[in-house]
Amino acid sequence: MLKKSISTDFYVRINDICNSIKEYLLEVQDFTPGEYYGAFYSEKAYHGPLLDWNAGGAHHHRGCGSAALCLWLLGQENNDQSLLRRAETAFDWLAARQSPHGGWHEIQNNEKPSDWEMTGLDELSTISTAFAVHGLALALLQGLPPKKSYLDSLKQAGHWLLSIEYPPGSGIFPHHERSPYDTLNANTHAGESLALIYKTLKEIYSVRINIFRAGASRAFSHTLQFQAENGLFPYRAADGITLNYTSLVLWCMLNTWENLSHDDLPGMPDIDEFTAATDKGADFLRSCIGEDGCVIWNGNETSSAKHNIWTYAITANVLFRIGGEKNAVCAERLLCRLMTMRTASGLLPMRDTGPEITRCAFMQADILMFLLPFLTAN
Repeated sequence: MLKKSISTDFYVRINDICNSIKEYLLEVQDFTPGEYYGAFYSEKAYHGPLLDWNAGGAHHHRGCGSAALCLWLLGQENNDQSLLRRAETAFDWLAARQSPHGGWHEIQNNEKPSDWEMTGLDELSTISTAFAVHGLALALLQGLPPKKSYLDSLKQAGHWLLSIEYPPGSGIFPHHERSPYDTLNANTHAGESLALIYKTLKEIYSVRINIFRAGASRAFSHTLQFQAENGLFPYRAADGITLNYTSLVLWCMLNTWENLSHDDLPGMPDIDEFTAATDKGADFLRSCIGEDGCVIWNGNETSSAKHNIWTYAITANVLFRIGGEKNAVCAERLLCRLMTMRTASGLLPMRDTGPEITRCAFMQADILMFLLPFLTAN
């Protein structure tokens, strides 16, 4: 059983999946001279089923944040200078691709930026920005050389996130510019990002920007009030049953509380409230997992994330980190199921139904990021 440690056999099997994803990411890192040097190319498009799988992928900003972080952590773990250089090159590309406004676009098909609101205007993404910040900030806290370009990038991202909080001071951070909805995972992504930016600027660059700390506190305080009695966090404040985004809200919460002490974030919900929320969330997630490790989608997922393998990985990650015997057993069932779905390529498929699709770089990078904690569990 997984109790913050795993058996040797289980470690080997998870490590094999992680190695396959790492090799895939190395294969698709783009070193063609030009504007995409250091990025990761995805042959498959964005995950929403309404988008065209056959339209081809792109150099996703969010995927670069996750992929570069994984390469940096693996490079450090194995003292592999080649991986460290590749990771730094990817972070350099990411910083250079940031919008002058401070965020990053969400890329859909063939480099086309998203336009969910169909305005034809520039539309930066809270989600892409958050994954970029997550990767860059954590790598800096784990020894990435503290270049001025990274300092500037994190400061700009923090100021952009605060600029889209609406109403100002509410703790509501839209999924993307001009979105009219209170989307809970966007709030917690923004909260984690602002907290990480605050900590990284303070500890690595000796720069203290308290408005980032305050913004993080507002984001989490606002979002926690929408947790249902059964532990679910809806996709939007009052709409949408979703185990996928419940896991994502919990992931952002865990990341934040593990990286900052309560003293760093005055106004943040206290540890008892946090523990109650994560325990309730875990109860809901366990109820969505069958004895065979399959996700029970019907009745538990109304978002476009339905059938995504990504959900298995992040749910196992948060249950394992929340801890406790029931959560550990459920996390192991999910991981065992993942192992049975591994394709001949060594990669996991993107979905647990339909045609086999594997070569989506940002999803593979995120899955690797979710699985890495299991390799350091011992």
